[in-house]
Parts: sequence; structure tokens; C-alpha cells
Amino acid sequence: MSRRRLVSILSFLMFLGVIAIWRITLDIPPNPVAPINTATSTAPIVMATTTARTNALVVRVVDGDTIDVKLDSEPEKEYKVRLLGVNTPETVDPRRPVQCFGHEASDFTKASLNGKRIWLAADSQADERDKYGRLLRNVYLDDGTDFNAKLVSQGYAYAYVSFPQDPARKAEIRRLETEAKTEKRGLWAPGACN
Repeated sequence: MSRRRLVSILSFLMFLGVIAIWRITLDIPPNPVAPINTATSTAPIVMATTTARTNALVVRVVDGDTIDVKLDSEPEKEYKVRLLGVNTPETVDPRRPVQCFGHEASDFTKASLNGKRIWLAADSQADERDKYGRLLRNVYLDDGTDFNAKLVSQGYAYAYVSFPQDPARKAEIRRLETEAKTEKRGLWAPGACN
């Protein structure tokens, strides 16, 4: 093999290596509708990705399904985020009394998210914001846990799928609610709520 050909091959291989490293280091968001691992009721619900990433800091939990965050891209500003596809019992709506299991859902979200770094993932088929101006997002913990799905799976939230959302994600959230009802978890437990 000629020296010139060898240099060309080595240059090409180095180019491929640089491309591979560049792709690995890109901040590519996880699939917002990744399959959810719910093999057992106690297993964490994890997005299908090998590395977890974060793009926001939770500064306050408003209630079980609403949080205030600071985005990494705009750390000087706070955004209100409504968790997509889930609905927890009300605790802060001034027009309604506190609903059954509302405090438990809020406390669970506070313990799980307050002060934590998270990944906010949009759903390309959902609205960007709700009628109150809140961002609509799926929330993933820094270990990859799908928090929206976990709320439903553990019985802290209902599936809330009457708005635009990825059909596969809607089906998965409905399935998790059915499973939580069947297993009598959280608000579905005997005596938890009438």
C-alpha cells in the first residue's frame, strides 16, 4: 500500500472519530415519548436512553402537577410548567376545595422535584402552552425516570389525555392508570377516596 493511500485512510478514520465524538457530546434531548419500563410496580419508570440529561432546575412545586422552573437557557427567568398527560387532585385552586389525595400528590411531587435538576421534554403533537400560559411538558428526573408516568403509575394522578398528545404516549398513560386502579395504588387504594 502506498504511503499516500495510507495517509488518506488514516485521515478518513480520524474524521469519522471526530464525528463520532461530536455526536456523543451533542445535547440531544431524549425521546419525549420513549417506552416506559413498568415490568413491576416497584420498578422505576425510566426513559429509553443511556444517559440522563437535564435542562432545568425546579425552584418550586405549586401542586402535584404544576411546577416553577428555571431553564438552563434562561436562568434569570422562571417558567410555570404543567405536567403533560396527568392530572393530580386539586390543592391550590381557589375555586375548589382541596380534593381527596391532593395533599399526598403535592407532597410526593415536592419530595421528588423540589430543588432538583430535571429534563423538560416537549411533545411535538401537544400544545406548547395551556390556556393559562403554562408550558406543557413531560418531566424526566436526572436518573432518567419519567416523572409524569410515575405519578400515574403510583396512583398520585389520573391520566389526562383529552388534549393533543402523541397517541402512543396517551395509550401508555391510560394503561398505567388502569394498572394503578387494578393494583389499588395511591388514590385508588380502598378507603383513600370515596
